[in-house]
Amino acid sequence: MSEVAIDFGTSNTALARYNETRERAETIRIPEIGSELRYRLKPGGAEHSVWVVPSVIHYAEKETLIGDQVISRGLAEHPDTMRWMKRSIAQGITRRKRTAQGHKSAAEAGAEFLTLALNYASHEISFENDTFTFTAPVEAFENFQDWIWRVAESLGIRKLRILDEPTACVFGYQGAARQDERFVVFDFGGGTLDISAVRLDLKEQSGRKAVQLGQAGCDLGGMDIDKWIADDFCARHSLSDADRRDLENLILRQAEAAKIALSDPAMADTEMSVLNDLGRAPRLLQTTWRRACAKCDNGAVRLAAGEACLGCLLAEKGFPQQIRGVLDRALENAAVKAGLRRSDVTRVLVTGGTSLVPAVRRILDESFHEKVEYDHPFDCVVRGGCRGIVSPVLQHDYAIESYNRPGQRFEFKPLFKIGTEFPTPPDAIRFWSNGSADGQTRVGLLIYEVSRMKRRAVDQAMVDAEGRIRTAARVATDYEYICLNPDNPTFIAADPPIDRERDKQRFLCSFEIDGNRRLLVTVTDHLNGKPVLVKHPVVRL
Repeated sequence: MSEVAIDFGTSNTALARYNETRERAETIRIPEIGSELRYRLKPGGAEHSVWVVPSVIHYAEKETLIGDQVISRGLAEHPDTMRWMKRSIAQGITRRKRTAQGHKSAAEAGAEFLTLALNYASHEISFENDTFTFTAPVEAFENFQDWIWRVAESLGIRKLRILDEPTACVFGYQGAARQDERFVVFDFGGGTLDISAVRLDLKEQSGRKAVQLGQAGCDLGGMDIDKWIADDFCARHSLSDADRRDLENLILRQAEAAKIALSDPAMADTEMSVLNDLGRAPRLLQTTWRRACAKCDNGAVRLAAGEACLGCLLAEKGFPQQIRGVLDRALENAAVKAGLRRSDVTRVLVTGGTSLVPAVRRILDESFHEKVEYDHPFDCVVRGGCRGIVSPVLQHDYAIESYNRPGQRFEFKPLFKIGTEFPTPPDAIRFWSNGSADGQTRVGLLIYEVSRMKRRAVDQAMVDAEGRIRTAARVATDYEYICLNPDNPTFIAADPPIDRERDKQRFLCSFEIDGNRRLLVTVTDHLNGKPVLVKHPVVRL
């Protein structure tokens, strides 16, 4: 029996296994689908390498290819190839793409990718006997974790746990396990930026543990930089909309290659070349990209075709400000929850390929100086997934939606906050539920998971003033949220029906969380003194 970890990434996926003999975690090389990723951390420093599986899947009519099978055959830009699946799954995007094997959603493609990848590695791992740890972003909603459980179940995996990526990162760094150290984990991958403050607690004999102190994140990643470079390249060369559509995948791949090249401290510039052979006369489009220049801080983007500056482009997009904003929010959350000050941070652990982008390294070095560590940025999470044991604490805030009749607005009533240890004491949270309309015979309890990630759009209401259920919440908040029980809300039976004048304090609801992370509710009808629900499971948090 072994400890196996899987880090399903937006750009690359890594597998690792804990070697009991050597007492260390080791990444698993899968020759059929894996590729060697080479990188350098310092100018003139040694070149490092790690084996990963590119997170791509290609649907041909008679076969399905993944990882390096797709890259080596030149199919990365093919219309039947799907990439960046993790970000879409985490965001709950259900849009389907047409392929040679029918329409596929990101969740379906991601599940088939992971199933194939793990089957290719089946000579190294045992679904029946090994313990599997899947790492997940700290800002991933419950639907992402449920998706992981379904994939694992389909593979016949018997022993499964899900560990948040910041905690896994801490355990993946050499010598990181010291009692009560305060870390900032800076995780900047292909799809998201997640920053967490973490404290280690090693006193428990059951193993190493990490406690989350504060987090913040946003939907910003390497794929966004790729798109910005591609957009800039197309503007410089005045590509028509039609030509851009036909060349878009190739341009995006070239943009990604330019970003990776400029993340090497030894590279001052790199060439981006695309052959446009769509017209009567083929035309070679070329732009030389520099890492940075004297005008970067002003965002001075010049649209001459031949030369471009990555630093200027990122400044023009407000990239540095976004990073600093997320970093500040993470530290503010840690200050509120645990009194953590910036000076209390002992080490800053960096993970994710986008963390090596020059502008990012500059921000971290300016903010934390010698505390920043870049060891194993591509595989520290999966290595740590073989070793870490996370404390039983909630990773998000949870709330119930309520209609405020005097204020005529929807609002969230807080239930349990991020960092709450479970199981909780009985009747940990209590409040009254009185119904929203005369004549109601049922009062719904709709539970929300509330992230600390900024929202991008405002949704419609899920429960209106008359108690009717809709599709999402209408709450004045700047943060992402998701309803955990839209299809099966728990209802309180009102007998006799609701009379708003009479029932100003009718149903007393008491909430607690059990050891299996289930939210339980006990409801007493104070009109007749009878219990309506007793420790009823509402939803798994």
